[in-house]
Amino acid sequence: MAKKARDVLQDILRSANRCLPAVALVGALLSHAPANAIPIGDFSWNVHNEDECGTGLCGAFFSVGNFSTDPDFSLGLLGDSFFGVSVNLQTGTGPRSLVLDDTAPGGSSQSIDDLFGAIISSAALTFTFGLPQLPGSIQLLDEAGGIVTALTGPGSLLIDYTAAVVEPPPTSVPEPSTLLLLVGGLVGFAGLRKSRPLRGIDAKDRDQVFAA
Repeated sequence: MAKKARDVLQDILRSANRCLPAVALVGALLSHAPANAIPIGDFSWNVHNEDECGTGLCGAFFSVGNFSTDPDFSLGLLGDSFFGVSVNLQTGTGPRSLVLDDTAPGGSSQSIDDLFGAIISSAALTFTFGLPQLPGSIQLLDEAGGIVTALTGPGSLLIDYTAAVVEPPPTSVPEPSTLLLLVGGLVGFAGLRKSRPLRGIDAKDRDQVFAA
């Protein structure tokens, strides 16, 4: 009986030891989960050249590209449109706002406003991502990866979607005494189940002896 109890206890410990590495790995991944920064578009400011100005397109222009469904920069099913895209400018003659309309995944929008002669000190992009209920934020990053809120000269910024980090709930570790009680209960339960058939056989043999 004692040998069987030891065997059962060893089986339980072996199973627990096999599970511990997997549990530890999952816990480590959850506790160190990085923010999910995904490039979903770009925001550019440029200036029409002389040839374009000869056709009536003069001054600065702004464009927004949406590549949220690109296989390399995909949000998967979360890829969606940019709604109400606008550029808020600070110019030498005061603030201006340019409307770039909505931008579907894989598409782009460009301003057509005549800004000839305007001295632009800053340009900030505003829009609503197609799934605003997602936990996270949208950021504009420069080439070095720094967060910026405006362009102050011709150039391009990356639009990053950064998902919020969800901290895992704290895991409680059972005390050694609790583990001993649990293991002891399992061993006792296993021994009880194994002993029941033996008692049944003894009773049957005893009845046959009495009947003889």
